[in-house]
Amino acid sequence: MSNFDFLKDFDDTLYKLGNRIEKEVNIAPSAVKADATPFLEYLLNKLLNRVGMKFNYRKDFYTQLDTVHRKGIIDYNYKNKIYSAYMLRNKIHDSYEEMVKNEVVVALSIHEKLFNIAKKYYLDFNENADDFKGVPSYKPIELDTSDEEIDMVKIPDFSEVIDFKYDYCVICGEPNHSSYSLCCPKCSRVLENANNFISIRNYFGKDSTFTKENLIEYGIHEGYVNQLLTHLVRENMLNVTGRFYTFNNMYFDKYMTKIDNYLAVGELITKFREDKITPSEIKQTFEYREGSLQHEPFYEFYKIINHEIINKFERDILSTEDVWSSIEYTTITQKQLETWYMKNMNLHKKGKINESFLVFNSSLMGEYIDLKRQGLMEKDIKKRLNISTKVYEFWTSINDSFEDEIANIKQNLILKYLKEGKTKAEVLEIAGVTPHEYDNLYKVSDYNHDYYADEINREREARKLRFTSYLASLDIETSCRYAKISPDDFYSWYDNSKLNSQFYLDTTEILMGKYLDERKKGTSKAESIKMIGLDEKYLNQWLTRSLDICKKFKNDDLKVTVALTLRGFKWDKSIDEICEMADINEDALKRFLRTGAKGSEMFGELFEYYENEMIPKKLDTFLKANETKSMRNALESAYLSEGELEKYYELGKSGDERFEKFYNDFYNVKKGTYVYHIEKGKTHRIAMRESRLTSEEYEESKDDLEKLLRKIKFRIVLEAIANNKTSNVAARDANCSVDEIYEWYFKGRDGDEEYEKFYDLFHNGYVRPSAVPIQEKIDEGDTDIDNIIRSNKHLFTKKDIDIWLKNGIISVDVFHLEKNESKKEEMDDDEDKPNKNEVKKVKLNVHGKAKKSRSSLGKILDDEYDVEELKKQILKK
Repeated sequence: MSNFDFLKDFDDTLYKLGNRIEKEVNIAPSAVKADATPFLEYLLNKLLNRVGMKFNYRKDFYTQLDTVHRKGIIDYNYKNKIYSAYMLRNKIHDSYEEMVKNEVVVALSIHEKLFNIAKKYYLDFNENADDFKGVPSYKPIELDTSDEEIDMVKIPDFSEVIDFKYDYCVICGEPNHSSYSLCCPKCSRVLENANNFISIRNYFGKDSTFTKENLIEYGIHEGYVNQLLTHLVRENMLNVTGRFYTFNNMYFDKYMTKIDNYLAVGELITKFREDKITPSEIKQTFEYREGSLQHEPFYEFYKIINHEIINKFERDILSTEDVWSSIEYTTITQKQLETWYMKNMNLHKKGKINESFLVFNSSLMGEYIDLKRQGLMEKDIKKRLNISTKVYEFWTSINDSFEDEIANIKQNLILKYLKEGKTKAEVLEIAGVTPHEYDNLYKVSDYNHDYYADEINREREARKLRFTSYLASLDIETSCRYAKISPDDFYSWYDNSKLNSQFYLDTTEILMGKYLDERKKGTSKAESIKMIGLDEKYLNQWLTRSLDICKKFKNDDLKVTVALTLRGFKWDKSIDEICEMADINEDALKRFLRTGAKGSEMFGELFEYYENEMIPKKLDTFLKANETKSMRNALESAYLSEGELEKYYELGKSGDERFEKFYNDFYNVKKGTYVYHIEKGKTHRIAMRESRLTSEEYEESKDDLEKLLRKIKFRIVLEAIANNKTSNVAARDANCSVDEIYEWYFKGRDGDEEYEKFYDLFHNGYVRPSAVPIQEKIDEGDTDIDNIIRSNKHLFTKKDIDIWLKNGIISVDVFHLEKNESKKEEMDDDEDKPNKNEVKKVKLNVHGKAKKSRSSLGKILDDEYDVEELKKQILKK
C-alpha cells in the first residue's frame, strides 16, 4: 500500500508519479531526485491552470510559483514548502563517500516532503475531501536493512540557507549569487553531475551499455539528460558509439579526485569558520600550500583563507584585547597586518569605524605609554612596536589625550629621576626627552606650581583603579543603585568591558529585551534606548558588533521594524507617519520594498501589501494632487518616485487590470498638461517634456489637441478685443501672430464652418466697429490714413489698416461690409445694425460706436465658446 493512494481517485497522474517515487526509494534512490522535478512541475501546472495559465519550462520555477501565491491560490507557507522541496533536489553532499552513502537519506526526505505537499493539495482543492478523512498520516518507508552501507541517520534539512557565503565561488572565483551553496552554478553543476554519475554507474553497472532513453526511463529529466551526457563525455567519463554509451572506468579515480578536491575546499572553509581547525593548522594543509602556488582549484580557497585570517584576527583582538597573542594565534603576516592597518586607517578618516582597529590602536598606545614610563627612547619604542611616524601622528589625531599622556609621563620621569639625584643629561637620556621638550615641560610645571599636574595624575590613576573594580564585580543595576557612580563612570566601565564577559552578555541581553519591548509599542529607537537608561551609541554597538547575541538582536530589531512598517500600511498611515512609527527614513522603506520585490522572506509580505493595497491609493492621491500642483510636487505629495509612476503607468498600458484606470486618467492628465503649457506660451518641446507625453501619444491625440488649442486662442483673442484691446495685443495674449488671426477671419468669411463663429464675432466686435467709421471718413475726403491711425491707435493698428486695404474691407472708392457685397448704400441715421449684404454710411463716431459694439461681445463669448467644456470632451477621447 502506497502513501499516495489517497490521490488515486483525485489525480491519477499525481498518484502515479508519487507511487513511482515511493518505489524508487529502495530500488533506485538516486532517481527520486529526478522524478521529484516532474512531480512538482505537474503540481504547479495544475495550480497555474486555476488562474488561466500554464507551466512554462523556459521560465523560472519560483517566479511561476510566486504568481500562484500572489493570485491567492495558495498561502505563503505552502509556497515555501513547495519551493523547499524543489531546492532539495540540488543539495550537494560533503564528500564523494557521502554521495553514495546518503542517497537513500535524501530520497526519504524528498519522499516525505512530496507526501505533505500532495496531502495539502488534496485537502485544499478536492471538493469531496472531508478534513483528514481518507488521508492517513505519513508512514515511513521500511528500508532494506540488510544493506550495511546505509546508516539510518537523522535526515538533514537541506533546504535551509547556509550560515555564511561569499560573493564569489570558492572553487573558480566566478560571482556566486546563491544562498544555498558556496559554489557558483557551474561548479555546483559539476558536483551534481558527479552525484548523478555515481548513481547511474551504480544502477546500470560499471561495464554496461545504455542510451539516452535508458537514462530518461531511469529518472533523469528529459530537459537535463543531454546536458548531463555532454558534460560526462567532455570529462572522459563516458565513451560514445553512435547512440550508445559506456563507462570509461579508467578515468573514474581521476575524476573523483577532482570532485573530492572541490568538496575538501568547502569542508575546510566550514571547519575553519567554525574554529574546528586553527589558522596554523590550515596553513599546513595540502590545499592551502597548493593555493599559495596559485594551483587550481585551490587558489580561490587560499585567498578566502587569508581573508578569513584577517577576520579571525579582528574577532580575536576584540575578544582578548591582546595584540601579540592575536597575531601569534592567527599567524597573520607582517605584510597582511600592514595592509590591514593602512586600509582601516583610511576608512577611519572617512568615518567608517572598525571596532577591532580601535582596540588594536588602543592596545598599542597602551604599550607605547607603558614603555615610555620605563624611560625608553621614542625611537626605540617605535622600533620595538614597529610603529612608524605616520602611525604615531594618526594616534594623536584620534586620541587627544595620548600626546598629553606622553607629556605627563615625560614630566613624571623627569621628576622621578631628578629626585633620585640623576643629572639633567642622564634624566633626558633615560626619560627620552629632548632639551627643548624639557624646557617646555618645566615651564608648564612651574606655571602650575607642580600641584595641579600631580593632582590630575592622581585622579586619573584613581579613576582607573575604580574602573577596574567596577569591571570585576558590579552589574549595571547594582552599580547605578548602590555604588553611586556617575553616568560617565558607568559608561566608561561598560564601554571597556570585554565583549565576551558574562556581565556584558547578561546585561546586554536584558537591555536588548527591554529595548525591543518598547519598540514593539511603536516607540522610536532613540526614545526606546533612552527609556532603558542608555543612549544611541550603545544601540549602534549592538547593531554592529559581531557577537552572536548582537547578530540575533540585529535580526530581531529588523523584524520589529518591518512589522511596524506593515502595521502602518494596514492602518492606512501616510508615508511620513509610517516612517515615524517604524523609525526609519524613506530610503530605508524603499530598500525594504526593493528587497521584498526580489523575493526576500522577511520583506515579501510587506512588498505584496504595498503593491496591491498602497500603490493604487498613492496613484489616486497623485492624480488628485496633480489637479492643483505641478507634476513633481504631486509625486512628492503621493510619495511616489518617478520610477514607480512610470512602472505602474506602463503596467496599466499593457493591460494590468489593477492599473488600467490609472493609465487612462493619467493619459488625460498628460494631454491636459500639454495644453496648459502651450496656453502659457511654452514651446512644443517644453510642453512635451513637462507633460511627459511620448511622441507616440502626441501623434495619437495631435488633431484633438490642436483643435482645442485653436479654440482657446479664439477665445483669448475675442476676450482681448472685448476689453478694447487692439489686434496686436490680442495676438500677443494668445501667443499667435496678427496674420494668423486674420487667416482664421478670412477662412470663416469664406465659409469654413470651424472658423465661421470666430469670423462673426471678430468682424462685428473689432473689424466692423473700426472699419465703418474709417471708410466714412475716407468717403468724406479725408484720405490721410496715417493721421487716422495716429488718432485712433488705441482702437486699431497700421497692420489692421494694411490688411483691410489689401483685402478690400476698406477702400478709397468703395467699402465692402460683408463677403460678396457689390453695392454701397448710405447707413440709416438711427444707427441701426446693418443687415447682411447692405452698405451704410455713418458719421465718424469711432469712440462711442466701437466701445458699444465691443462691450456686448463678452456675453456672446460665454454662449459661443465654452472652452472648459470643450477640454473635457476632447480629453475624454
